Amino acid sequence: MPFDNPAGDRAHRQPRFGKAAQRQAVQGAPARAHQKVNGSAQQKHVQWLARSADAERSGDSVEAETCRQHAEHWFRVAHGRNDP
Repeated sequence: MPFDNPAGDRAHRQPRFGKAAQRQAVQGAPARAHQKVNGSAQQKHVQWLARSADAERSGDSVEAETCRQHAEHWFRVAHGRNDP
């Protein structure tokens, strides 16, 4: 009977917080997880373009496009354009 112990497997369903959850997130992170890019908006634009070129050279067209979109965002921020 499924309702004999409604809290029996509650530990499996509750969200995990703390270092164990962080380790699991890092270990299960996709290969394309981005590291934080620091600097001004112009510097971020240049850094994302460089990442795009690296991804293109490695043959990852999806990653290259993602990086170009980030670069475009920082270009708009640097030039005061907020419209998409």
